[in-house]
Amino acid sequence: MRLTTVLVAALLVATCGNNDARTTDDGGKQKFLWKTGGWGSCYAVGGCGEGRRERLVWCSEADGRTVLEVMCDPQSEPPTSKPCFTACRHHRDKLQWQVGSWGQCLPVSPADVNNVAAVHQPVAGDTRHDNLGVTQRNVSCVLVSHEAIKVHRPVDEENCFTVARKPDPVRFCHIPRPQDCVVGPYGDWSSCKGCSAVNQTRVRAVLVAPLNGGRPCPQLTDTRVCNPRAECLVHSSSSAEEGSRAPSPEYKLKLGEWRRCEAPTSVVSADLIEARVNTPFQQHGGHDALYIPGSSAGSSNNNNNNVFPVSPVLGGTSTESTENYFTFQPQVGYQTREVSCRDSRGAIIDISLCLNEENYRSEMPSDVRPCVVAQDCVVSQWSAWIRTQDGCVAASGKIRPEIYERKREVVRLQEGDGQPCPHILETRHTTDRDQLQLCANKYRWLASKWSPCVVTSDEPTVGPRLLEVGCGGGVQLREVTCVQANQGNQPVVDDLCESLEPLPTVQRCEVACPRDCEVGQWEPWGPCMPLECPLFGDPPAKGYRERRRNIEVMASSQGLTCPSTREVQPCPQPACHSWVEGHWSSCDLDPGIKKCGEGRRTREVTCRSIYGGIVEDSVCARRQVKPVTEEPCLLPCPYDCVLSPWSDWSPCSHSCSSPRQIALRHRNRTVIAPLGEATGGHNCPDPDEMLQMEPCNTHSCHGYSWLTLPWQSCHPLRPSERFNITANSVTTLDPELDDYFNNSSVAGNCGAGMQEREVWCMEAHAKRVPDSNCHPLQRPVSSRECWQVCPVDCHVSPWSEWSTCPQQCVPDASSEVREGEVAPTQSRHRVVLRWPSGGGARCPVLEELRPCPLSGARCRHYLWGEGPWSDCQLPATVECGMGYRTRAVWCYKNHRSVKVEPSLCLERNNGTAPSQSEPCFVDCQWPCVLSQWTEWSSCNQACSVRTRTRQLIGLSGSRVPCKDTGLFPLVETQPCPCARYTLQPTGPWSDCLLEGEGVSTSVAANGRVALGVCGAGSRFRRSECLDADGNLVEPSLCGGDSGLEEEPCLIPCPSDCRLGEWSAWGGCSAICGPGLHNRSRQIVHPSFNGGRPCGSLIEHKVCSQSCEVFHWVADGWSECQLIVADRNRGCGTGDQYRRVRCMRIDEGRGISTEVADAYCDPVMQPPDLNACHVACPGSCVLGPWSDWSDCPQPCESSQERQRTRSVLRSPANAHDGATQLNCPPLIEAQACHLNTTCFSYSWHRTELGSCLPLGGSPCGEGVQSRAVFCQRSDGRPVADRYCEATGEGRPSASEKWCYVDCPVDCEVTQWSFWNQSTCHCGLTGGVMVRERRVVTQPSEGGRPCPEPFIQHKSCPALPCYAWHRGSWDSCDLQGAWCGHGIMSRNVTCLRGDTMPVEPHLCQTAAKNSVDLKHQERCYAPCRGDCRVSEWSHWSHCHRNCQAADVGGYETRSRAVLKPPTPGGEPCPTALWETRPCFTGPCLTFGWVVGDDGHISCQRSDGVRVVGGCEGKPKPCTGDDCAGVQHAHCDTQLGVCLCKPGYEPQYDHHQLLLCSVDGQTTSDDNAAQHKVGTSASIIPPVHQTTASEDKVQSRYYYPQDDDISVWMFTMIGIGCIFVVFVAVSIYLMCNGSWSIMGHYCSGQSMPPPPSQQQQVGVDVPEVKP
Repeated sequence: MRLTTVLVAALLVATCGNNDARTTDDGGKQKFLWKTGGWGSCYAVGGCGEGRRERLVWCSEADGRTVLEVMCDPQSEPPTSKPCFTACRHHRDKLQWQVGSWGQCLPVSPADVNNVAAVHQPVAGDTRHDNLGVTQRNVSCVLVSHEAIKVHRPVDEENCFTVARKPDPVRFCHIPRPQDCVVGPYGDWSSCKGCSAVNQTRVRAVLVAPLNGGRPCPQLTDTRVCNPRAECLVHSSSSAEEGSRAPSPEYKLKLGEWRRCEAPTSVVSADLIEARVNTPFQQHGGHDALYIPGSSAGSSNNNNNNVFPVSPVLGGTSTESTENYFTFQPQVGYQTREVSCRDSRGAIIDISLCLNEENYRSEMPSDVRPCVVAQDCVVSQWSAWIRTQDGCVAASGKIRPEIYERKREVVRLQEGDGQPCPHILETRHTTDRDQLQLCANKYRWLASKWSPCVVTSDEPTVGPRLLEVGCGGGVQLREVTCVQANQGNQPVVDDLCESLEPLPTVQRCEVACPRDCEVGQWEPWGPCMPLECPLFGDPPAKGYRERRRNIEVMASSQGLTCPSTREVQPCPQPACHSWVEGHWSSCDLDPGIKKCGEGRRTREVTCRSIYGGIVEDSVCARRQVKPVTEEPCLLPCPYDCVLSPWSDWSPCSHSCSSPRQIALRHRNRTVIAPLGEATGGHNCPDPDEMLQMEPCNTHSCHGYSWLTLPWQSCHPLRPSERFNITANSVTTLDPELDDYFNNSSVAGNCGAGMQEREVWCMEAHAKRVPDSNCHPLQRPVSSRECWQVCPVDCHVSPWSEWSTCPQQCVPDASSEVREGEVAPTQSRHRVVLRWPSGGGARCPVLEELRPCPLSGARCRHYLWGEGPWSDCQLPATVECGMGYRTRAVWCYKNHRSVKVEPSLCLERNNGTAPSQSEPCFVDCQWPCVLSQWTEWSSCNQACSVRTRTRQLIGLSGSRVPCKDTGLFPLVETQPCPCARYTLQPTGPWSDCLLEGEGVSTSVAANGRVALGVCGAGSRFRRSECLDADGNLVEPSLCGGDSGLEEEPCLIPCPSDCRLGEWSAWGGCSAICGPGLHNRSRQIVHPSFNGGRPCGSLIEHKVCSQSCEVFHWVADGWSECQLIVADRNRGCGTGDQYRRVRCMRIDEGRGISTEVADAYCDPVMQPPDLNACHVACPGSCVLGPWSDWSDCPQPCESSQERQRTRSVLRSPANAHDGATQLNCPPLIEAQACHLNTTCFSYSWHRTELGSCLPLGGSPCGEGVQSRAVFCQRSDGRPVADRYCEATGEGRPSASEKWCYVDCPVDCEVTQWSFWNQSTCHCGLTGGVMVRERRVVTQPSEGGRPCPEPFIQHKSCPALPCYAWHRGSWDSCDLQGAWCGHGIMSRNVTCLRGDTMPVEPHLCQTAAKNSVDLKHQERCYAPCRGDCRVSEWSHWSHCHRNCQAADVGGYETRSRAVLKPPTPGGEPCPTALWETRPCFTGPCLTFGWVVGDDGHISCQRSDGVRVVGGCEGKPKPCTGDDCAGVQHAHCDTQLGVCLCKPGYEPQYDHHQLLLCSVDGQTTSDDNAAQHKVGTSASIIPPVHQTTASEDKVQSRYYYPQDDDISVWMFTMIGIGCIFVVFVAVSIYLMCNGSWSIMGHYCSGQSMPPPPSQQQQVGVDVPEVKP
């Protein structure tokens, strides 16, 4: 009931109570809150222009639950809609992103780093987040023009997304690391001389100023009291008495420090001041008579018409400020200072006391002066480090530094005496090997695909060009590109791969020449063979004959295939079996006949099958009558007619037979013994019987053979048809095509397939006939399996970075590209990683060009814009003296009015900007205003003059008095030194150098353009301009400009040798057998200047025609023509004739051709005339002689050869029983004479012919051949069998492979930059060097490498220049006694440390020079003022040596020597100052151990410092910890400690031993005995002497990575004990013990009875 009442009351209060009560809880926190959704799209009625966007608004509790809107405060309800603007199409050109300046670099957490990295990726190398920060800037979309009205209206960002990408509003930056202060050692104490010295002081200098929140500097001054001397005490008391009696006050004038330059409320132009003629000066007169604006003095001279307000520096985001955001124009203001008079105690008194004639005779110092309002240069925070050059370590150890760069922007230029702009660019070089990767791991050379095999063709009309080789040798070219190895092979600059092993870009190649098939001669036709033999011996119906030829040279893949090697033709009357006739036996006389007469002879005739087997005669008899096996014969009797043997068959008259021509051959025999008519012997046959003719080459003139046509393209099979074709049957050519069966092959467009060809039956290789005519030849296959290569698409690398835009910009006011002007472009490229094949997708574009994306495709060009000088301005009420005039300065882009950040102009102008203000002078007597004098012009020549000028300002140029050059000269001249200078060349001339663009002539090398090889160049030698004393002076004084003498030279371009065409091959040197024939060519253009040399002009080749094909063919002998005396007898001697011809016999074709007799062997020539003998009846008749037998080898004259003949008819007396026949000898012998009747044989080889490339190509692989043949001793080539019979081995192969060089020209790199590290100014000079290296070595026939590979060039003879800083003068107080003044010094540019020269020479030679001030503020302390020491010398240039920073800073400091007394000048707040530096050694700081064992911080040059070593490991004092076993050095304490588990023992604060549990090893005992008994285990911090404390202290120092079992055991026991106590207390509190009840109830417990009795306490009685 109570709960219900409370809820109802709360609801009433929440509903009806006041607003504050219902929206807040008891703690004052908001209970109900308004929540909003995101803004919707901008809705405009017309689709664009003005519109509104809306969002949802609802009321929610703090935990997010939605409630009624009445629960939230209606006064704080957010709006649900707001106006918006949607850009129309005509607004697109009026929209732009407006970016603000980068803000401060703020630290971020690692989580924030990840969030920012999602928007802006940090550069490579920003892996450390310890000093990583984030900087932001405002980026908004603005509409600059609307309805032809210039506006500056912020609109929604969506409108600008269509114009350009939104600039990054956030980026990474580096927060500078804190730099602690580092001070040097104290100097010497000041002296205590004189009685006025009370304290001694010593100071120390700040070596490194603290930066970025680093540890502040300690006290720089140390003071101690001087010991007072007795005489000083006496002198002090007497002086006090005299001072009290007769005080002598001193009045001293003190100058205060010039106050800050203030901008006046108004300024006046000097041109508006009326002319003043002899106007009396004011009280202090002269040019220093300036007055504070607003003062009463001279206020009557103020003319409101002549005063205009000073425009403040524009800023902000208004339209006007945006237009002038980057315009800087200083203001003219004024400065004041206090001029006061002080007494001896330092109190301010009336100034008139200091101006009396006795004490002060000079003019009163001015207390006001004009000035330019100071504005320090304002720069943004440093950007993040950006890697500008990748670094790595080459395999040779050479380091390519990794260079990082960071920038900052100039937000505001310096004005007046403000701080100048610091450097805005810093670089950092990383050269630590541990931080750099190997170049081979980061980069690699990626080679393109080799080009087709090409050769260089140098045609007179076209010039050298590359021609693709169709057959033979050549070279292949390719390009190599340096790519990133681990980032997708993105191309980078080739310099990154310079340390890697270069890949060859040229290689020799060979295109296989199409080798046509070569076949031999046809063999003779075979016998007529039946197609099949019947089983029962019936004659076959059809037959065929076949002939074959062998393949001598197989065809290549591109050559002509072999023709048919088998040919058939039908033949009649084929026989499965045929009669085979044997040889006739000798003539056996009939019985009863003894010597001569008729007889019979026999022979064997068998029936054989076509396979050679003997069968029954009946098989052959069915078709053909069996030939006779016996026939009569005649053994001539003395009076019978005798015939000669048959002659050889003549050559066949035709190669084949046809119905129109029948091939025949014949033979004959003659009567060698006529018939003896008287005796009735056998008659001679008819003459027709002595001539036989028979058909030969009875085969047909044409045959039939198969002709195969080329294979058609491969047609892939459908997947269902590939069950019997596997990938194993086809070889994959590319390992990247392993997915044939997975992808493309399944689709059916590649993989296994079939291809077909047509097969024709041809008649005589010329006419197609039905296929049945080629039976029984096997028909070639017309289909086969094939493999269709699957398409492989081209794969390319990522794009390289865009090349930089050219730096040469056209200084033209227009941004449009003019006619004839080439717009600057930038390019990027990518390389092919995998070339397409098999019809895959072609490679995309490999190179892209685009205009430089700046102002109409023009490169960036930033220039300073300078406004007109203002009038000479003076503060109000000031009439004359020095004033200032100012002008506006801005940086603009590409000759447009677009103003940009001044940093862009500072980067391109060496950090300098045009002056924004300069002094001007208003004459106090004449109304003339003049500018200040310019700098003196340079003395470029001796005995000339130099000038300086000034000009009249404003209206002064029109006033007559101002034009008087006597009063106001505008030009001043000064003679230049009239010294005599001589130009003296020294040193040798350099090589002819090709420098600059367009100097060298491009020549072709291996089809690529090579630069820097030849052309018009220059050669140089050192030329010194010397004065009369031999000192080196500026080259301009001798009429030069560079210190080098130059003269033109020419490096002639190489001209290759050009040859004519080869002539036809000449005749063979041998009629038959091996010989040589040659061909030649002429030189059309010889080689000059290192061009390609001429090749061979004559080539030889072996030619050969076998002598075995030439034979002597002799016809039959004619009848013996008897001599006249024997003609009547019909017998006797006479002559026979026959025709002997030399014939070339083609056995394969059966054709014989008559040739000249010289082709046949003259030794073997048969006689065509023979002395014959016709035997008379009854006389002896002999047969023809046999061939001569061979002479035994070796051939000797003592041996002989012989020939024999037989008796054909015996003489008549032989039949009469005579014992001796009347016949000529049957054997004839002949002595063996070398080269007449006897010959020797030996192997011979011709000379090697020229190397002839295959296929007739000009170069490449070829064959060099020579003939190996058997030669007869008379020089006649004979068959090899003659030499083989001698047993002499045949010589080696008659051919060998050779190579005709395909010319490869030498290729070299471009010249490196000149190494000027050895160049020095002055007379020492030096030589600079550049080099180039060979990329491609030349071949024998290529163009040799141009020389030299290293070129030297004398360094220019330039004198040394250096700034000479004179000593500071005393502090100029303008007549005052103390205070703030100016001290001056001379800063002079010296040549050779002696001769002053123009300052610009030092500004050019001595870059990054600092401390060139001519004036500096100084302070002379008055009595009671703070006294400080002099500024220390500038310290070393402190920078990060490990990071290889280029820039750093120097520090100088001063110390407070005496604090001020009350009322005195306070001490300056700045006790040290820094300045940037870029030179000097890089010094580091580290801990060192002194001779006394004390650890101190020391600079690397040996100076002891304080600070600089914090955070670095300390060394250990004493002996090295390595000398003590089980010890290590604690780098935090700088002492040696024992490892855990070992106890230390010390001796005189030095660790001696580390033992285990107090036990020492034998080595430890030996060490103890060695040092005596003074060793202990007491640590150095507690040890005094051995007698004072014998307690052994043991310390346990666990390592961070040790697991202490003892510690965990003790923790466990403690936990158990705590649990035990808790349980015990619980049990005791819940028990029935009365005593425990007191404890548990919180009551005090009475003491036990025993104690009560002891202390005398009454024990109350306890009742039960």
